[in-house]
Amino acid sequence: MTLHTEKNSVKILSLYEQEKIMDQWLLERLQQLLPLLMKKHNVDMWITIGKEYNEDPLGKTFFPSAIDSSRRQTIFAFVIDKHCDEIKRYVISSNKKFEPFYICFPLQIGEDSFTGLKRLVEEFDPDSIAVNTSLNYAFCDGLSHSNYERIKKVLGQQHLPKLISSENLAIDWLQSRTESELDMYKELEEITKKIVKQAFTNELITPHKSSTQDIVEWIRQRVRDLGLKTSFYPTVDIQRKDGSSDRMEGTILPGDILHLDFGIEYLGLCTDTQQLAYVLSRNEKEPPSGLKNALKAANTFEDLFFEICKEGMSGNDIFLNVLKKAKQNHLDAMLYSHPIGYHCHGAGPIIGLYDKQESIPVRGELKIENNTCYALEFNIRHFIPEWNKVVPIYLEETVCFKEGMMRYFTGRQSDFYIIDPRW
Repeated sequence: MTLHTEKNSVKILSLYEQEKIMDQWLLERLQQLLPLLMKKHNVDMWITIGKEYNEDPLGKTFFPSAIDSSRRQTIFAFVIDKHCDEIKRYVISSNKKFEPFYICFPLQIGEDSFTGLKRLVEEFDPDSIAVNTSLNYAFCDGLSHSNYERIKKVLGQQHLPKLISSENLAIDWLQSRTESELDMYKELEEITKKIVKQAFTNELITPHKSSTQDIVEWIRQRVRDLGLKTSFYPTVDIQRKDGSSDRMEGTILPGDILHLDFGIEYLGLCTDTQQLAYVLSRNEKEPPSGLKNALKAANTFEDLFFEICKEGMSGNDIFLNVLKKAKQNHLDAMLYSHPIGYHCHGAGPIIGLYDKQESIPVRGELKIENNTCYALEFNIRHFIPEWNKVVPIYLEETVCFKEGMMRYFTGRQSDFYIIDPRW
C-alpha cells in the first residue's frame, strides 16, 4: 500500500517505501558498482569495521534498512575470488537480516570476529587488503586505532605488508551515484525548492515584524514536520541598500534582499541550495533593474561553469579556468563548489574554498567523474546603480555531472522570489 504525507504539495514517501527504495539502491550498488570500483583501484579485499555507537562513516553506507547499527561489532569484508573473478561480499555477524546483501560468515566455536576475519583472509589470500585510513578525507578515515592494532595482530607477518589505504576506492564509492539515485535526486531538489518557495511568502514574512531567525525556525520545523532532516543548519541573511555589512541578520525591511542557505537529507542523500527573495518597497512592483541585472550576471557565471566543466578535469582545473573566463567577461566572482551525496560536503574534487580562492592541494587535485553530484556554490559582486554600491549575489544549486557534462536537476533561479507587503 502506498502512503504519503502531503502538506502544501510536498509529498514524502512512507517509511516503508523509503526503506524499500534505499535497499534496492544498496543492492544495485553492491552488485554493479562495487566490483567495478574494486577492479578500477586494484583492491583485492576491502575491510570495514564498525563498533556500536562508533560507526565507520563508510560502514553506514553498507547497512540495509533493517539494521541501523553495528550492535557490538560488525566487520564487512569484500574480496575478489581469484577462481571465478567475482566479488564475494561477507559480513562477520550472526544477524541474518544482512542477507541477501551479504553472506554472513559463520564463526567457529571459540572464534571472535577478528579470528574469523583472519580465517577469511587466509582462505582467499588477497594480494592487497584495503582498510579505511586517510590523512585527507574524514569519511575515509573511520578505522579506529584499536581496530587497526587488532587487524595487524591477527594478520601477522604474512599478510601485514598487504595493508593499504582504501582512500581512492572509498572516495569513488561515496561520490558515485547509480542511475536510480540520480533519477530520484531530481525529486529531492524539487522538495527543497518547494520548501524555499513556501518560506518566501507574504503569509510568512511581514516587513518590520518578521526576522531572519523567524524564517530559519520555520524552515527547521517544516522539515521536521515532513519527517526529514536538514543537511546542515539553515541560515537567512539580508543585503540592504544602507546596510552596514554584506550579510546582516535581524528584522526584515522593505527593499531587502533575503538570502537563504538550506538543504535537506532524504533517502540517505543531501541537497544544498542558496536562493534569493526581494521585499518590495512602497510603490514597487518588481525589484530595481540593477538587482535584476545582478542576478542575470550570476546566471552568466553559472553558464561559464557549465561550459568549462569537462570529464577528466581536476577541481583545481575547473576553478582556475572558470575564474579566468569570468574575469574575461568582467565578472567579479568567487567559486567554492563542493561534492554532495551521502554527506552535504561530500567525497570528490573540491572546486575552490570560500576562504581560499586558489588551487587546493590533494582534494582539489581529484578529477571529476561521471555520475557524481555537486553543489555549485559561488557569489558575484555587482554594482547596483539604485543603491550606489556593489552588492554580493550568493547562489547555489545541486547539480550532477553525467555523460561528460554538468546538468541541473530542476533548473536554476533566474528571478527573485517576491515578497509583496500589499501596501
